[in-house]
Amino acid sequence: MENYMTEGNATKAIIYFSIPLVLSSVFQQLYNLVDSIIVGNYIGENALAAVGASYSITMVFMSIAIGSGVGCAVVISQYYGARLIKKMKISIYTSIIAIFILSVFLAFIGVFASDFLLEIMKTPSNIFKDASNYLKIYFLGLSFMFLYNIITSIFNALGESKIPMYFLIFSSFLNILLDLIFVVRLNQGVVGVAIATLIAQAISAFLSIGYLFYNLKNFKEDDLKELDEINPKSKFFDFDILKNMSKIALPSIFQQSFVYVSIFLVQIVVNAFGASVIAGYTIASKIDSITMIPLASFGNAVGTFTAQNIGANKVDRVKKGLKSSLIIITLMSLIIFSVLFIFGQNIIGLFLNQSQSAEAVSFAVKYLRIVSAFYIAKGFMNAYCGVLKGAGDISVFVWATILNFLARLIIVYLFSNIVGASIIYYGVPIGWFVGLLIGFLRYKSEKWKYKSIVK
Repeated sequence: MENYMTEGNATKAIIYFSIPLVLSSVFQQLYNLVDSIIVGNYIGENALAAVGASYSITMVFMSIAIGSGVGCAVVISQYYGARLIKKMKISIYTSIIAIFILSVFLAFIGVFASDFLLEIMKTPSNIFKDASNYLKIYFLGLSFMFLYNIITSIFNALGESKIPMYFLIFSSFLNILLDLIFVVRLNQGVVGVAIATLIAQAISAFLSIGYLFYNLKNFKEDDLKELDEINPKSKFFDFDILKNMSKIALPSIFQQSFVYVSIFLVQIVVNAFGASVIAGYTIASKIDSITMIPLASFGNAVGTFTAQNIGANKVDRVKKGLKSSLIIITLMSLIIFSVLFIFGQNIIGLFLNQSQSAEAVSFAVKYLRIVSAFYIAKGFMNAYCGVLKGAGDISVFVWATILNFLARLIIVYLFSNIVGASIIYYGVPIGWFVGLLIGFLRYKSEKWKYKSIVK
């Protein structure tokens, strides 16, 4: 694994790291689409609804996995950038052990609380049993999902974004194959979908862990800086390192949870405007989530780039990387906006019949044109907040995200009755500008330079 993040051309490093992230996210979106097509066509509407009813519950646990991954990745990246290989390895082992223990505990709670959670959500009786079975099997495989997620975070922390992409592609194709076997061939319904996901994640988790351990042998622990380090009590677990990870992970988990709650609350307002707006918002949001992938990927790349260079004590290189990213983000934002402005209605037409759903199409077109015009603000916010995250300045990073969504919520709830449905898409860029302002001001203060765990 080359240490290209801290050496050579900064622009090339960020682009090289970002491309696999973009491809991984696009492939994940395509896989989710295919998975839904299989469920909807071979099992039926109720089955699709049962899986959908479980979605908000599974995303709470996913937010814990993602937040934990952020905490582990920042610490590992900084140790790797500082060439403290022994501590880097201990950080990796510590994160895997801690995440596994946490996932077993959460899985135990999830299995026994599934029905209770579905009742709280007022899940319809005709899909309750399927939703309950899906959730219980999902929780039985929760440890595999957590391990797969943390291994992905570790590889990304080391600058190896291509490896998670390969495992994601393998896992997705395996999951689709198992869906066809359990759902189409064996007629196992929703249970078959859950079992297919469990098996695919289990195999991917074991393969990725094995590949990681195999590659760790290539890292030599002979750096002179390590001679000054206090020998750890254990080669596989360190409570001080876990404490540093938790300082970043816990706020990140809270942030991710807040994001999902905010999306849920916005949906309530959307639902009040009727079926046409709901349909238009749903399609526009799906297209929007795909077109914003490059912007999100470059933000993540800036985070890893910052963490490794902060560890290597190369702050000036962080600034060069950010400058390059802002230029790339500007160009990408203009290209994406142009495509959506010119061809947006044609793209929406792939999902909705324009003659039968004129109001929904109109709303979706306006949403995409207005929101995409401010993609540059979203991209800049991701880049500046990526620096904060990578530097370990996690509290400001979290507040930037929270206030972004909070501003959107306030705008939507205060003005929905006055402005109408259009406030839904005007509120999005307002939130981005709030997040960008916080990230930009914190970056300019340069206080983020002193938040590194590598002293």
